[in-house]
Amino acid sequence: MLEQFVALSGFLTVAGFVVGFLVGMTGMGAGVLITPLLLLGVGMPPTAAIGTDLAYSAVTKMAGTFQHWRQKTVDRSLVFWLAVGSIPASLLAVALLSMLHNIDTRGTELWLNRLVGAALLLASLLILRRAFARDDRTAQQRSSGEPMRGRLVLIGCAGGFLVGLTSVGSGSILIALLAAFVPLSVEKMVGTDIAHAFVLVSAAAIAHFFAGNVDLGIAGRLLLGSVPGILIGSRMTLWLPKRVLQMGLAGLLLTSAGHLIFLSL
Repeated sequence: MLEQFVALSGFLTVAGFVVGFLVGMTGMGAGVLITPLLLLGVGMPPTAAIGTDLAYSAVTKMAGTFQHWRQKTVDRSLVFWLAVGSIPASLLAVALLSMLHNIDTRGTELWLNRLVGAALLLASLLILRRAFARDDRTAQQRSSGEPMRGRLVLIGCAGGFLVGLTSVGSGSILIALLAAFVPLSVEKMVGTDIAHAFVLVSAAAIAHFFAGNVDLGIAGRLLLGSVPGILIGSRMTLWLPKRVLQMGLAGLLLTSAGHLIFLSL
């Protein structure tokens, strides 16, 4: 029993470091990697995996936000208008999830496996699109002026609802939407996405905590690795290329998505 505990703790800490490093570099990877890891690797039920991942992600992204803020790679105005849409949508999604879980536990868990798989599939496709998109600095030169606030609120609503239901999308899907609709440099896009994700994920994590969906022991062991990982990864956004990393992440997400959807059939 003790050996299993030590092995699981080491596995979670290493996984936390790797995911934290990826999040710090790209703004993506917390929900899309940790949720399937908890579902497939640890065997947690979907609601607990989602709530635990959100709690872990909130603390991880707080550390990333601190580092990006120091680097001046956060657009505060964008964070605010994204949060206006994302926070209410995420809370609504958590309430809906709790209601469905109370009505039909088994059916809800099968439905959630499919939904998480679909979210992972969408995230992987958006990441691939992002990897092959034109350079952000070119996009920034093509467009000028403040992006429409309504567009940011709608992006926040879509991402927030998905995050509340699945814990997936606070980084991967939102950063892809930002890349498609908002002209920003890659460094500022990652920093802004992480700062907004911290606000959004914190709200959803608190709601899941009060719904009884958070395993603090698992979250704590993940955080032992993820906090140093995200601090190191955030520093590397200033000079490392990301296309190969994004393609590798997309491939991993496609594999996880296919496995989850297969298990729920």
